[in-house]
Amino acid sequence: MKFKTIVKTSLVATSLFALVACQTIDSPVNTDLTSLSSAVERNPEFGRSHNNLGAGLASYERYNEAYNSFTAAIKVAPNAPQPYYNRGLALIKLEKYNDAITDFNQAVKLNPNYDKAYVAKGNALRLLRRYSAALTAYNQAIGVNSYNPQAYFQVGAIHQKRGNHTGAIASFNQAMNFSSNVAQIFYARGVSNYALRNYVAAKGDFETASRIMPKSYDAYINLARASAKLNDWQDAYNAYNNAARRVPDSKEAVRGRATARVQLTRLAKA
Repeated sequence: MKFKTIVKTSLVATSLFALVACQTIDSPVNTDLTSLSSAVERNPEFGRSHNNLGAGLASYERYNEAYNSFTAAIKVAPNAPQPYYNRGLALIKLEKYNDAITDFNQAVKLNPNYDKAYVAKGNALRLLRRYSAALTAYNQAIGVNSYNPQAYFQVGAIHQKRGNHTGAIASFNQAMNFSSNVAQIFYARGVSNYALRNYVAAKGDFETASRIMPKSYDAYINLARASAKLNDWQDAYNAYNNAARRVPDSKEAVRGRATARVQLTRLAKA
């Protein structure tokens, strides 16, 4: 398995944490759209009412309507940073990344300590493949909040993409210190450890990721790869078998399981 393929798999597996889905609308979400709409009708000059309706609409993936509500909130309260941030997230969902960046810039202009807006800006830049600019945005988030795990994780992901796996691991370690969403971090760190041929460390990371994410094919297939590199054929067999159970048509899992079985038979006869 070529390392580029492993990195691609890592980014897919960690996407929910690493990119847009990990960032939620910055408002208490009431999903009762009827009550939210009534609040807007009662207080049309109250920006928070529009903002809350936008958050409710976004929770149902009605991003165009959410965008309109956040725009209404901005018109009523142009100096409030929150609606700009929320509208930016809606724009990312609508794949209007440059417009999203404009909103995030306004959000941090109004509140220079808005670390979530810096992270969101970095995410939009990353989706545009502007990795250096994204790295700057993530570091700005860390500058105003040194406990932001998403920022550290994203810095690590960019280091990983660029082949700087030592730097990636350092950033993932920082993210792990401040996040409860550690499964994806273990997984991503395992990918960089594997690239550095630190197979013992990689195996440990993938073992932890597979325990926390027991339905993850990616965690098990990478655990199997690392175990095979260490000639731990029983662990490799178990991991390939678990991967095959999750994706029965995976040729790598089926072939790897067969190879591990052959190796175990040879060891038994030795």
